[in-house]
Amino acid sequence: MDIEQLADACGGLAWISERLFEVEGHLVAGSNDDEPLDARIRALLARSSRRHGQHAQWWRAALPDSPVLAGLDRVRPPTQAWERLLEHIELAAPAEAVTALYELAVPELMSALGHLRTQCSPVSDGSFIRIARMVAADLDEEWSEAQEAWPIPQVPSSTVTEELSFGFVDDYEEKRWPPLVTHPR
Repeated sequence: MDIEQLADACGGLAWISERLFEVEGHLVAGSNDDEPLDARIRALLARSSRRHGQHAQWWRAALPDSPVLAGLDRVRPPTQAWERLLEHIELAAPAEAVTALYELAVPELMSALGHLRTQCSPVSDGSFIRIARMVAADLDEEWSEAQEAWPIPQVPSSTVTEELSFGFVDDYEEKRWPPLVTHPR
């Protein structure tokens, strides 16, 4: 990847991490309402929210500080699919939000991070590779813990979640994000 692609990747990952920090924290704080979440899910979300906040800081620190590259301006939704998904999670009922998190958001983030890691050069992208390795370890742990704790009741995928997943298929086919990553079919 060149420096601009790397900056776009870091900016997109920072945005995703910040939004996951917000929505997971909101789910923990607001789950005492009509539809309370299981204590194990709340603990998982609280821990994951803090980790995503840390990840956002790491990705922001990896942004280029050159005014020409405008690193901070690159912290934005990487695609409309990510923007729609995180908006859906924010507005959905708690059980549906958790389902969307663990059926779509976390797996998609793990996949994007894996593809980005294969595009990096150990010589020029060492910082990105180190951050990506730590984030991937956290995501693997979160995924594993979520599989043990979810589903609380059996919550099937909603049609909205399925429709949101098609947006990611379009991103892969058109190579919109991660930058210039060729996805296997």
